[in-house]
Amino acid sequence: MRRLRNDLPYTFRPPVRNSWVRPLGHAVNQHVHLRRKYQIAHIRDEGFDVVRKLVEAEHAVLLAPNHSDHADPHVLLEIGRRHDLQPFFMGAREIFEVSPVAGWSLQQMGVFSVDRDGPDLSAVKMAMQILDAGEEPLVMFPEGEIYHHHRRLDPLNEGVASILLKVAAKLAPPRKAYLVPVALRFFHDPSVETTFRDRLSKLEDRIGWIPKPNMPTDDRIRRLATGVLALKETEALGRANSGDIHQRLTRLCEDALDEVETRYPKDAKATTPPERVRALRYRIRRRLLDTANPPARAERDALLDDLDLVFTALQAHSYIGDYLTADNTLDRRAETLMKLEEDLFGFPNYPVPRRTEVTAGEPIPVSDLITDGSLPPKGGAIELTTILETKLSSLIA
Repeated sequence: MRRLRNDLPYTFRPPVRNSWVRPLGHAVNQHVHLRRKYQIAHIRDEGFDVVRKLVEAEHAVLLAPNHSDHADPHVLLEIGRRHDLQPFFMGAREIFEVSPVAGWSLQQMGVFSVDRDGPDLSAVKMAMQILDAGEEPLVMFPEGEIYHHHRRLDPLNEGVASILLKVAAKLAPPRKAYLVPVALRFFHDPSVETTFRDRLSKLEDRIGWIPKPNMPTDDRIRRLATGVLALKETEALGRANSGDIHQRLTRLCEDALDEVETRYPKDAKATTPPERVRALRYRIRRRLLDTANPPARAERDALLDDLDLVFTALQAHSYIGDYLTADNTLDRRAETLMKLEEDLFGFPNYPVPRRTEVTAGEPIPVSDLITDGSLPPKGGAIELTTILETKLSSLIA
């Protein structure tokens, strides 16, 4: 999870399809991103023949994957190439702001931007146009953030279901709308275990500790995580708490959000931590970008500090207290270590080859559910999101 401390104005970036760019884009994706950057040595996919048939029949197809790794969209782009699909992707605005070249390249490969912190009507309209056209599938990540725990699903945003329901209500028979849960799972080469010792030493040194290379790996990870949590508690709240780590994470998240919410109008519809984070970021950035009455430097610094505090709350929410202790597999150790590296160094480490399993689950027949009365065409986003969450959770378990 990357810090979002900026006050840049947002400009919607639509997808642009240039046929001469795609072969080059796929080559870069395979050799630079998948193999070199993310160390994806092998991808096994299942269920995409069904997706291909739905697309050939010009149905509205929305793919909804879990989102646990920075490699996720690159893996799905490769799956699309294998099955002669050219999926569109809805991507966070921040990935377009890395550089002008990166933003241009994303657009050429069918990615369009969305401002996750506000009512981005341009992104919603674009998503609906793509689905209504029925020429290619649309990929949206309903978790919204990358949490680095691919065997646990974070609560899903209702935006995915809401968009597809609006499209389904307008489709003329025989065209139908389908929501396809997609599970992405990553498995590390066993040699990753030999990297733990040195990587943990670097992390311990990062926070000013003397490395303990002879301590058992799980004990070191728990000790380091507890130490980092204490540092974040002190930074955000002025004190380090004690007790159960899960309770401390929850308390840090709630206390940080409660503090920031005292300074801005509260959104009554925002109840979960991610929803509250998005609502606060929207309000803070709106004030930062107020051209009619721009904030003075002192206020601007305070607004940016609030963005940092909101980010700390989301970081705390993203950690699952018992994720490692409940099942301390090699992959969960590696995931937890990658997550700590990203939070302390700004980027995760991919030191050994990984393999990926991608499963397209049974498509959810949204149009049929509306027709038989199982799903209301208006106000059915909660029910459809629940169906998706149940199916996606079973696929990644």
